[in-house]
Amino acid sequence: MYKNYYCLVAGLPEIVPEEKKLPFSSIQFREQLKEELDPSDFALVRQLFFRFDHKNILNLFFHTNGKADDIIWDQRGNFSKEDLEPLTDRKELDLFDFSGFPDYFQQFIFLMHSEEPPTQKVEASRMLTAGYYKLLESSNNSFVRETSHFLRIRNNIITALNIRKHQIKAENAFIGDDEISDALKKSRVRDFGLATEVDFIEELIQIFEIDNLRDRELRLDMQLWDFIENTTFFNYFSIERILAFLMKLFIAERWIELNPQKGREMFEKIFTQIKTGFKFPEEYTLTYGKKR
Repeated sequence: MYKNYYCLVAGLPEIVPEEKKLPFSSIQFREQLKEELDPSDFALVRQLFFRFDHKNILNLFFHTNGKADDIIWDQRGNFSKEDLEPLTDRKELDLFDFSGFPDYFQQFIFLMHSEEPPTQKVEASRMLTAGYYKLLESSNNSFVRETSHFLRIRNNIITALNIRKHQIKAENAFIGDDEISDALKKSRVRDFGLATEVDFIEELIQIFEIDNLRDRELRLDMQLWDFIENTTFFNYFSIERILAFLMKLFIAERWIELNPQKGREMFEKIFTQIKTGFKFPEEYTLTYGKKR
């Protein structure tokens, strides 16, 4: 039984651009959603924030200055520093309550305390990401599954293009074991022979060929933005629409940091789409203003 959130979607605040910052953050939006969503739907929201927990976990295990107290903590993570810091102490693990953590977190933590842990941060990051994609692609929510699959395939293709460009050997760099990953490892043709399997591969190759890194990143984010829009085109007030909004908010936050003007433009675009993209039932009225 799917639940619609008419008032939540219809009541999103009007954008009032301010210099170099957004009207509200993804953290504040998460707190609002915690109050208003069904617990099963909010669990999906939390999953989208797991990647920030990855960043914090990796920094705890691989901080280079020798002082965990000096780590800059990404507050977008679901877990606090006090939650995660005990995980770096092997003696704490026997009594640690992992019930609130996804299984792949626990597997990664025990691997880090094993006799052969990953020694490089990039290798450890790939392991966490692999567990993350496996979790999302097994979701009972179609938007979560499809978006995760898109991102995993896209990241694998970008990895393959980098391997080809720099002529390095890194077969273990790919995430997932499927026909696409196999083709990326073996094929030498321009599109890896994937033109029929991956409909966006030509666009992705053209984006990869952009020399300016910032322009390339912007094009990648806009490609993801378009994918999100197309995937949720027929979702109006469901959790999929809210998850799509959250992912766009992540993109806007990123560009506020990299390029304030571009970030504001993206954020304005989100709200323009929210306000004009629906035909609201008569019993619901758009209410603008600040978050309650």
